[in-house]
Amino acid sequence: MERIITGILLLLLAMTACTPQSDKERMNIAVTTQTEGFRHDNIPLAVNVIKNLAKENNWQLYHTEDPVFFTKDNLDTLDLIIFLQTTGNIFDDDQKQAIEHFVEQGGGLLTIHTGTVTENEWEWYIDNLGAVFVGHPPVQEGKLIIEDRNHPSTAFFPDSIWVIEDEWYFFDRNPREDVYVLISIDEFSYEVDYNEWFHGVSHLKGDHPLVWYKHVGQGIIFQTALGHPKELYSDSLFIKHLKGAILWTAGKKE
Repeated sequence: MERIITGILLLLLAMTACTPQSDKERMNIAVTTQTEGFRHDNIPLAVNVIKNLAKENNWQLYHTEDPVFFTKDNLDTLDLIIFLQTTGNIFDDDQKQAIEHFVEQGGGLLTIHTGTVTENEWEWYIDNLGAVFVGHPPVQEGKLIIEDRNHPSTAFFPDSIWVIEDEWYFFDRNPREDVYVLISIDEFSYEVDYNEWFHGVSHLKGDHPLVWYKHVGQGIIFQTALGHPKELYSDSLFIKHLKGAILWTAGKKE
């Protein structure tokens, strides 16, 4: 099976080499949507958005739900891995080691919406991702604070406030001391019963990061907790947010 998957990837890359190049920078991306647990029904929409971005921007995209793909040889051909709506424990020890090596040697790892719900027992991943999901109130409108409007994933926002509906994730810790925060949420802009939903957890009150990144070795891990409502996948600002995150985490330019 590993030989088959490797062969498919090499064939895709060979086809790319024979295709006339546009002025946009070519990069190779693997997207996994594997789940072991809750599975979001917006996954097809999310995959289509990434595929459309790939087509528009001259990216070579490989979408899989087979963890066998994640070998050192396969990952060595990539610029970026995307965990798109993944959940649960989806990799074995060899696959985890391959991903660790990929990132530390300069690769990018982008997690969209559910990165903190994925591989919560993988020490390297959690330490570098920055937090673990503990719960969320019902989907509702909230006021996001764009803390850095110079980053490619946020530079297009017209001002420092963005009001949308989403699932506002809570985490087991505030990651701010270990990561660079790009977007946080005003916790007074939505309703939540901390005792009902989070058993009295209060460590995030007043400072609630949702989008951040961390340099890991020579690579980058980028985490955005946004992306639950289906409507977001037709929102131009959210799509630009994803595009900027993809390019920057992969070490590429527009």
